[in-house]
Amino acid sequence: MKRQPPNPVWANLALVGQLGFTIAVPIILLAVVGTFLDGWLHTRPLFILLGLLLGLISGIYGAYRLLKNSQVL
Repeated sequence: MKRQPPNPVWANLALVGQLGFTIAVPIILLAVVGTFLDGWLHTRPLFILLGLLLGLISGIYGAYRLLKNSQVL
């Protein structure tokens, strides 16, 4: 039996879900690490802001790579 290609609607919904995780996870993870470092080193807004910025940059780069590999870009 031949395998049918996935329904484009479901494939697009899966891609949107992957994009959400690809962007959100690095931002949250690096913000938590920044909060921990701020508490440990007593430098209140420095590392959380740096973590948010690095998380945003890595999330956008990961989303770009995901879209490029999925033949959307």
